[in-house]
Amino acid sequence: MSDKAVRELRLEEALSRTLDGVFVVNRDRRYVLFNEGCSRITGHDAGELVGSQCRCHEAVDCEDEYGRSLAGRLCPGLRVLRGEQPAARQRMRLARKAGGTVWVETVYTPIRSPGGEVECVVGVMRDITELMEKERHLVGITEDLRGQVERLKGELRETYGFAGIISQSPAMKPVLEQIKAACTNASAVLITGEAGTNKEGVARTIHYNGLQKDGPFVAVSCTAFSRGTPEAELFGGGGFKGLLRAADGGTLFLEDVHTLVQAVQARLLRAFKDRAVRPAGSDEQVPVDVRVIASSESPALEEGAVRHDLYYFLSVIHIQLPPLRERKEDIPLLVGQTIEQFSNKGLRRVKEVGERVWDLLVSHDWPGNERDLTHAIESALASGQGPTLLTTDLPGPLRGSRPPSGGARGAETALLDQVLAQVEKSAILSALKRAGGQRNRAAQMLGISRSRLYRRLESLGISLSKVE
Repeated sequence: MSDKAVRELRLEEALSRTLDGVFVVNRDRRYVLFNEGCSRITGHDAGELVGSQCRCHEAVDCEDEYGRSLAGRLCPGLRVLRGEQPAARQRMRLARKAGGTVWVETVYTPIRSPGGEVECVVGVMRDITELMEKERHLVGITEDLRGQVERLKGELRETYGFAGIISQSPAMKPVLEQIKAACTNASAVLITGEAGTNKEGVARTIHYNGLQKDGPFVAVSCTAFSRGTPEAELFGGGGFKGLLRAADGGTLFLEDVHTLVQAVQARLLRAFKDRAVRPAGSDEQVPVDVRVIASSESPALEEGAVRHDLYYFLSVIHIQLPPLRERKEDIPLLVGQTIEQFSNKGLRRVKEVGERVWDLLVSHDWPGNERDLTHAIESALASGQGPTLLTTDLPGPLRGSRPPSGGARGAETALLDQVLAQVEKSAILSALKRAGGQRNRAAQMLGISRSRLYRRLESLGISLSKVE
């Protein structure tokens, strides 16, 4: 046996044992090779196909992964055989001889003569049916996740929308205007105010209603970096991507920026100006595109805790949040909103708030601002029972407080009456509007019974037809 014959025999034996399907079609479109792998995948025997003309290009049930027919001139193997393209790789669904279909991926390679003409085409076929099923399953999961992400983004935009910032106070009107203005650009924002004034909530409102709403919102507690947290977590390096890069395309919120040491403040300022960050241990800068929103307490700024250059960079838009004691008109609205939120989380449903409770809530100074108020209402809902919020439900320090006596007591009472009279009508109208005119829901939001809401509507001269 000649060396050539031996090589051909060994090649034929190797091709017969390979798991992949291998076939060869000559220039007359006839099969000259159809190995066992092809037989296993398609169900056709080599004996019935070798020497016969290949008609797969005529099969109307041969289609690609997008459902498009690969018959006629669209057959990739035929295009390679004709020299219309140098080679091809194609996923397709084929009909099996015994019925049913199989997904295959085939690579078509031409064999050329010394003169450059295509002598034949070698096809290597692999069964990818299981792979296609897994890919389609993953595509379904991806689509579901994409839908969930969009839904969550919508919920976040609703949660942190302007409707979520409840206020009837004149002190908050310029603040709301500044927040709306901040949503129309990508300038840096500095939010200042006492502890508990919901600075992060304002930052999230700007993000989820602004130009970066489709990007991430990354909140950084700057206090952690003043306690020895590695800077790599902020700038990257040492296996960390870094929080600045994590916020790329979105918003970086620096909570309590005044607590950062001066050296870190300087590095942050350089990163913001260069719009790039240099990870620890690297000489290369990585581009980052972030909007910066920072928060701080006003006294800290006055004491020079923030570098002047960083302060001027951050305070392109400076939003000063007033303390709750300067916007007591908002307390009834905030209480109603808080009751509704915690009721939806499983705490008891309160239909009415006792008048003495209102007295204590409005007359309290709330040194911790909205945070303290929220905690007090949550504690009252968790501690008490029944549909009415009573003084005995309130936390001890708040329940034990007493209004001043004598002339101060009279002045305090007069102020309280004036405040409640001023806001009650606007609070009811606002609740009815947010409830879509549903009086049961509006009463729940206000923390009063439906019958009491009707009495107050009549007493204040509010026409239901106008509300609706």
